[in-house]
Amino acid sequence: MRLDKFLTHCGFGSRSQVKKLIREGTVTVNRKRVAKVDFKINPEEDVVEVDGRVVKFSRRIYIMMNKPKGYVCSNDDPASLTVFSLISDDLKYRDLHTVGRLDKDAEGLLIITDDGEYTHRVISPRKRIEKEYLVRLEKEVDEERLKEFENGIILDDGYKTLPAKYIIIDSITVKLCIYEGKYHQVKRMFEAIGNKVVDLKRLRIGGLNLDKSLKPGEYRVMKEEEAYLVFGK
Repeated sequence: MRLDKFLTHCGFGSRSQVKKLIREGTVTVNRKRVAKVDFKINPEEDVVEVDGRVVKFSRRIYIMMNKPKGYVCSNDDPASLTVFSLISDDLKYRDLHTVGRLDKDAEGLLIITDDGEYTHRVISPRKRIEKEYLVRLEKEVDEERLKEFENGIILDDGYKTLPAKYIIIDSITVKLCIYEGKYHQVKRMFEAIGNKVVDLKRLRIGGLNLDKSLKPGEYRVMKEEEAYLVFGK
């Protein structure tokens, strides 16, 4: 594997940032300084260090993306752009999938990985991992109706949601925390109280917050310990 590809995979930044690290002479392979970005290594055997710190190769990859509007969370959709079209080719050798979904017209925190067990733990309702959204509404907030969310609300198909928490930001903006990920759930919850979602942005999953430095459409590889913040660790 190329050295720059290895460091990108391990969460040391974008390819351009990693190339800068290597060219600055901060990277060693088996105690020897390496300045070539295309230097070939064996991730299983060679010892790579950045600024004297050993880099551990992760067999799994965890990507944080600030999903933009207009993209679907699908590996292949002939009718729409998918979030995977935003991922560089050097990461597509992995069998990537999204951890849950965001609607095409929604934006914000999206995790992409090749770790199926991790995904199952994050999206399982039994784990009750909190998802926080910023919601802008078509009409003014009806606080009395909004209180119905606290005990769970019945959706259009008869399903009763788990209790949700909320903070009213202004007359048409609410910060909402839910513990499930039913199809179009946030939109359907507000429809159940006579309102309509105009803009939806996911800010947080468990203890993992959207990196504010990421512009819509941008992403970065996370170190495993950061990815596992969703579980409160």
